[in-house]
Amino acid sequence: MTRIHDLTVDLAKAGKTCKEIKEIVEAAYPGQSLARSTIFRIIKTMKEGGDVSDKRGLDTTKTVRTPGFIDAVRIAIESDRKLTISQLVECHRASRCTILKILTEDLGLRKKGDSWVPVNSKKTKIPTEDIKCEVDVPDDDFDHEPHDKDDDFEKNLKEDIKHEIMYDKNNLA
Repeated sequence: MTRIHDLTVDLAKAGKTCKEIKEIVEAAYPGQSLARSTIFRIIKTMKEGGDVSDKRGLDTTKTVRTPGFIDAVRIAIESDRKLTISQLVECHRASRCTILKILTEDLGLRKKGDSWVPVNSKKTKIPTEDIKCEVDVPDDDFDHEPHDKDDDFEKNLKEDIKHEIMYDKNNLA
């Protein structure tokens, strides 16, 4: 418990009013007084016989971005790339901000459509049923060199189009 909280509890036990407690605490600790609502809560809890100890900072369930925790999130995302942040928050009992920082900063992922994908990656790991393989993925479809034109290919293509047009004319008549 903090000194201010201890003093407030002691004054409440002595039977002081909220206004008196606030004045005494402000005089003893200028600029660090408790809010009136907090003082009222302390007085009410004491009158009801409850615990008035200061429990701030005693939550031991906090999760930080440790390597083990980051690996746990990575494994969850690798098993299902369509997991939402809310599902990860519920599963790992961490804040949305922590999960988002792990996904974007630590794992280098971003949400594309409904899946988490690597940011600016030339190689993308694609999970399959039994194996994981790496596939080269171009940044866009126009990066590759155009293919050399093959005369036979063009000739065959023109014949196919001509045949298709003839077929359509015969079916319309």
